[in-house]
Amino acid sequence: NTGRSPLAEDLEQIRQQAWQQFIIENIFDEEYAALGLDVTTPELIDMVQGVNIHPQIRQIFADPNTGVFDKQNIISFLQQLNNAPPQQRQSWLTFEASLPASRRLTKYENLLALTKYANIHEAKVAYKKNASLTAAYLYVPFFSVNDSLVTVTESEIESYLRKNADQYKRDASKDAKYVIFPIAPSSKDTAFVKEEMMVIRETLLSGQNDSVFAEINSDGITPFGTYNPNNLPSWLNLNPDALEVGYVSDLILSNDAYTVYKISNIQQGDEFYLRASHILFKAENESGSAKAQAKKEAQRVLAEIKRGANFAEMARIYGTDGTASRGGDLGWFGENSDFDQKFKDASFSKRGKGLFSSIVETTFGYHIIEVTEAKTNTIYKIAQIEKELFSSDQTLNTIYRQAELFASETSNESTFIETATEKGYEIRKALKVSKDDKLIGGLADARNIVFWLFNEASNGEVSEVFELDKRYVVAIQTGAQEEGTAQMEDVTNELKRKVLDDKKAELIISRLSALTGPYDEMNTAYGSGGRIGVADLNLSANNIPNIGFAPEAIGVAFSLEEGEATAPFKIQNGVIMLTVTTKTSLEELSDYEAYRNVVLNAQTEVRRREDPFTYQNIYNALIESVEIVDNRYKFY
Repeated sequence: NTGRSPLAEDLEQIRQQAWQQFIIENIFDEEYAALGLDVTTPELIDMVQGVNIHPQIRQIFADPNTGVFDKQNIISFLQQLNNAPPQQRQSWLTFEASLPASRRLTKYENLLALTKYANIHEAKVAYKKNASLTAAYLYVPFFSVNDSLVTVTESEIESYLRKNADQYKRDASKDAKYVIFPIAPSSKDTAFVKEEMMVIRETLLSGQNDSVFAEINSDGITPFGTYNPNNLPSWLNLNPDALEVGYVSDLILSNDAYTVYKISNIQQGDEFYLRASHILFKAENESGSAKAQAKKEAQRVLAEIKRGANFAEMARIYGTDGTASRGGDLGWFGENSDFDQKFKDASFSKRGKGLFSSIVETTFGYHIIEVTEAKTNTIYKIAQIEKELFSSDQTLNTIYRQAELFASETSNESTFIETATEKGYEIRKALKVSKDDKLIGGLADARNIVFWLFNEASNGEVSEVFELDKRYVVAIQTGAQEEGTAQMEDVTNELKRKVLDDKKAELIISRLSALTGPYDEMNTAYGSGGRIGVADLNLSANNIPNIGFAPEAIGVAFSLEEGEATAPFKIQNGVIMLTVTTKTSLEELSDYEAYRNVVLNAQTEVRRREDPFTYQNIYNALIESVEIVDNRYKFY
């Protein structure tokens, strides 16, 4: 409890935690009980002040300076708990009460992570995937048949959707259009803040206690700080003449805020900084000859620079690291930076600015170095007062009235579009909004609009004005998909293609069935579009060379005996005929242990790949098993 009202993200987190707790109490607890999973009192003590201390406790009671956990800190805290403020005591007791559930869930997940088993049937299936055969084929792809040769009616599309409804299941969703009215400070609002900042600037010019004054008056996160050449505010880097005690900048307008700076003091720090550029030459390998070649090339380029070649241009041409694109510039860096020590030693040995006369070797390779700003240990105490621009009540009311007027002038989708176009408002679309969405199009924290769509709106209904972060929004519902089978207009193109392929399959099969003879003769007789070939297939494969994805064809092939052929039949992208020319028989094994291990290894790989999603997968499966319906969208 922080003593403040929860923000939108806080509310979302609280709601999600409450939902998770509900699921745990109503579903997971039954699983725990059935498996005999429990947390004993000694375990709880161990989690708080024993050997296996809970990670969150380790984090809370770690030394803030070293980050090292000291068990004595938690013990001392518990000894003084009864004397702690009531809010702090209650917070700890609430956390402590959550530990058993956390440990039970960890045990449950660990138990599942260790469950791997493969039976003899699975081992035999793994063994049979080694089966192989060679098959000749005649294949006619659907795209070889012109769409104009078959006709598809709307009733046929509707019929296909009814027969295949299970393949077109959809969750409930809504479509909407909306108009955004940005909340931005008016010119009067901006002038008000500017006038206030001018007064502040005048005070800074004559003020003495800059740090206190900045702390009191700034909206920024760093009202007073110490800077070195490596992190000076950008405006100072552009205005080196300003680097003197007492200098106060003009007002700077950036990122919807006015800022003024004052250099309160200039001192000498403990660390030196300089700015340099370099050109790195790397050896192709670790051999002596490769290193010698890299060094020779570096010396050649250095000689060119000494003769007048532009350093930055040479860096762009010959540099081999990320600085090449910016002319070798490394920016400012300090003696304690994480640069290579040999590189730093060389750079900081330079007096003043200028090009190093010789190559510097480091673990990265050979460097040509130029110091572009001489080393300095000067540090700056800078006051930075920032005031954010804000929208006054008058501005808010004006923008709200614009949004309200727009909403009142529109009564359906047609007038929504007409009015928005007339007034020059941009209309945005949000398609397939689900009941649990928090975003709509580019709108963040739009949960109140989603709530309206699923609980109050109907098609063609215009909303009231929604207030979101720095904007007002007016929306209209333009479509709705009920949970169940997809609406035909949403999947018409896909359905039409499916029906076209079915009709093309009938046409191709009819033509191929009338032909006889070897595949090459049948292919010639069929005409353009067909293709023949021979493929070596494995039972574990899904693709046939020159045909593509065809697992059903591979399955059919392995059901045939050597020399056996099929009639033409439909696959995903065309029609195929198969003849098995050779088939390797697999002998029964006396021991399938090796293939049981293959299955176990595959399970391990899947587990490794899916570990981050283990809890979510379990969570979803358990919810599905008890048919919990999530109706939270009806309430918030």
